Amino acid sequence: MDSVLQAGVISAPLQVIIDRLASFTVQETSQILGVDEEIRKLQRTLERIRAIVGHVEENRSIFSESHSAEAWEVWLKDVEELLYSADDLLDGVSLDLLKHRASRSAADGEDKQVRDMLLSSFKLTVPREISRIRQELGDIAKEMDAIFMIEVAKLGTDKQLKCRPVWRSSYSCGRSSLVDEECVVGRDRERTEIVGMLLDQELSRTNVSVIPIVGMGGIGKTTLAQIVYNDHRLVGKFDLKMWASVSMDFDTIRVTKSIIESASGERCKLSGLDPIQVSLQNLIRGKKFLLVLDDYWSEEYRDWDMLCSPFKVGARGSMIILTTRSRIVSRILGTVPSYCLESLNDENCWELMKQRVCANRTLEDNLERIGWIAKKCRGLPLAAKTLGSMLQFKDDPAEWRSILESEIWDLPQDKNDIFPALTLSYYHLPPQLKKCFTYCSIFPKNHAFEANELVLLWMAEGFVRPVGKIRPEDVGNDYFKGLLCRSFFQLSHVNVHGQNVYKMHDLIHDMAQLISTHACLRREDNHPTEECTSWRNTRHFSLHCKSIEPVILKGSVWYKNLRTFIVIHENFGNIQVSYDLFLKLKALRVLELSRLGLDELPDSIDHLKHLRYLNLSENHFRKLPESVTNLFGLQTLKLEQCLQLLELPSKMKNMVSLRHLHFDVRQLNCMPSEFGKLVNLQSLSAYIVGRSRGCGIGELKNMRFLRGSICIKNLENVSNVNEAKEAMLDAKPFLDKLELEWNDFGPNNNGEEILAGLHPHENLKELMMINYNGFLLPSWFSNPLCKLASIYLQSCHHHHILTPLGKLRHLKSLIIEDMYSLSHIGPEFVGFPSLESLAIKDMPSLISWSGFNGGFPCLSTLDINDCPRLTNLPSFMNTNLLRCLNISRCPEIRTLPDDGLPVSLQALTISESDLIRDRCRIEEGEDWYKIRSIPKIEIDYVEISWEMRRF
Repeated sequence: MDSVLQAGVISAPLQVIIDRLASFTVQETSQILGVDEEIRKLQRTLERIRAIVGHVEENRSIFSESHSAEAWEVWLKDVEELLYSADDLLDGVSLDLLKHRASRSAADGEDKQVRDMLLSSFKLTVPREISRIRQELGDIAKEMDAIFMIEVAKLGTDKQLKCRPVWRSSYSCGRSSLVDEECVVGRDRERTEIVGMLLDQELSRTNVSVIPIVGMGGIGKTTLAQIVYNDHRLVGKFDLKMWASVSMDFDTIRVTKSIIESASGERCKLSGLDPIQVSLQNLIRGKKFLLVLDDYWSEEYRDWDMLCSPFKVGARGSMIILTTRSRIVSRILGTVPSYCLESLNDENCWELMKQRVCANRTLEDNLERIGWIAKKCRGLPLAAKTLGSMLQFKDDPAEWRSILESEIWDLPQDKNDIFPALTLSYYHLPPQLKKCFTYCSIFPKNHAFEANELVLLWMAEGFVRPVGKIRPEDVGNDYFKGLLCRSFFQLSHVNVHGQNVYKMHDLIHDMAQLISTHACLRREDNHPTEECTSWRNTRHFSLHCKSIEPVILKGSVWYKNLRTFIVIHENFGNIQVSYDLFLKLKALRVLELSRLGLDELPDSIDHLKHLRYLNLSENHFRKLPESVTNLFGLQTLKLEQCLQLLELPSKMKNMVSLRHLHFDVRQLNCMPSEFGKLVNLQSLSAYIVGRSRGCGIGELKNMRFLRGSICIKNLENVSNVNEAKEAMLDAKPFLDKLELEWNDFGPNNNGEEILAGLHPHENLKELMMINYNGFLLPSWFSNPLCKLASIYLQSCHHHHILTPLGKLRHLKSLIIEDMYSLSHIGPEFVGFPSLESLAIKDMPSLISWSGFNGGFPCLSTLDINDCPRLTNLPSFMNTNLLRCLNISRCPEIRTLPDDGLPVSLQALTISESDLIRDRCRIEEGEDWYKIRSIPKIEIDYVEISWEMRRF
């Protein structure tokens, strides 16, 4: 890998280890161990190396092209190796001391003796190791420093060390406003939309509007701006048109002079900022102008504030088009929402390729048939043009297939503009984001990323730098947003849980692979994974299994440096883990073994001393080895959809670093004793209340950082209100969703009392209650600060609890299911000022519904399902916002309301409800006239189209 790229990868772990050393020096441990001075010396050496690495990266053009480039690459790899060694050493010391504190249970004298033995061991090994690492880094620093000074001397002055593009290509230069429109393919819609925005009368009422066009490098932002700038529909609409190329190296004077020269057609000979900006003001004062700022990179407010100050004298309706890769830029500059440019389709890419390939010849049929090579472009116009140029003088189909089968980065660099275009984005990343980005190369192309999950992996690897008292999860989420805003990720879809799912463009993924070649390795099960010389420095490894044949995961010598071991199976696997695998993974931080069909795990797992993340979801375990609880540094444990898991390890109280515990509660009957010692937990799927000591609901008391969702089961095991209050739910302000579940109803059940004691914080948004048998709801439901927006009541016995719900001001969704005591919905079911969605499900006793009685002013969706005795629907007179009505498996409903359905209704669905189905038959049914104007009607799973309706 290029030494400059290597410098970018090294800068992030350098900062991480420097931060770790800084925190280590202020701890008691460093003074007790007698290594404080050695650590300070190591810090100074690392700071020195960081300064040199920073110079290498800032002056990348010099060092990538110098004779010392290979030496820089070797040094930087050696530095990285030593950084990892230092991190493992310090982490090991911290974890041993943490283990000692977590597991001490002996008498004080014996405890002190164990501590003294532990510290004596450290005194023998730690100072010597730190000194060795420092000396080796010091030697490398001297060599790097010497070569660096030679490179500076060659140039004669340090001021000549200026950053310039690593690859000299047409892409590196600024672009003008001129464009050959006949060569532009597939952008007619986008062109029309942008022109429409420029001519929008609403936007014309403001002095200057800024329209950001955002997209990844090479996607055609500049080309779109060019064809819009020259569009015939804009002729005569602006008094002045100007074009300026901004570029990565932001310079207010240079850009302003460029704007002046574009406006005047003359060279600007001024040099100072003030006369230049005054000159621009005089040029545009009182004029309606159109300005394109192409390729804008700076994410600093002050840069934009300085650049835009002359623009304010322009006339109303003046417009600025901005092209950028960064949504951060678009938020700073934009006055309207960003216009996000999408990829071209394969047909358009092939047309672009043929423009280059067929510039001076006719394409032969056998080459035309290989046109699916355009898929390799992944919708990027720049890639299409580049590949087209490479194929222009190739007539042999074998040569075309060779290019098709090659990686983009392996193609000749002198004609390859794709690499420099995309790596500009990488260079512009902050150091802490570079490592996070390249780490993603271990996942396959088209991988679905969830931000929260990726952040947990980054945390486990130590990529997330602590910032004061801010949670590392929040810092990591900011990292992800930084990559998303800079077009390294793209929103793919929203999953069934309502979470955004993201993907990485294939060419961006290719770039991540190239940059991380030495550190990240991804293999498939049809390729050998035996030791290879080039793999010995691999840190992050993923194995992608497609075979349905049984597989045994065994250890290998080259695994010793691995920090990530991920096995991904396309289907459910048939895999076993050998005992020796974990013995070889001594430096591991991340272990992912989900969906592999595992039924047991070797107890050698406790050899993974440094492990921070363990995902064993969707396997067949009945129990985990007790040795898992010796993973004192583990932050995340995932056991989702392990449906045969009967119990959690008994000594989980020792796992004091645990922050996230996700598991399925269906088969579990209790929690491990003294679970409440895990006070650092941020997310916990469920807590199962037990009767024995150390298993009660009071174990939740000190888990004040819990957030997201939690299910509390077996509430029948809570004896009284005081015991319920011990959970201190009202002191957990970050919980959004709470599920409360009782299992049985004995004669002495005290559900009302227990629910009163489980008073949540007023920030709670969602509440689900299962098998609650109280007659009333506690007073906290009527708290004016209550922000409940969603309530789900399942198998709750007494309908009296429904009355207070109508007073909840923020309630938007209500689901009532299996309330067998509810036979009639009457005038007490009123209020609900904000309710938008109501579902009545599985009501075996419900017979009649007398009306909404003036309530439900915001209701838009009503579902009535599985009410076998319900005979009528309520009047909808006052539900003026109702849009969707769904009636399913309600065979006794005889008719639609006499006063009809609201005119706002957009969709009506009736299924397995025979009487009302017959009344709604086309033309013949007595109620057909009430529904025939509804835009969407579906009866027994058949949609009634407009053609089927006869008016």
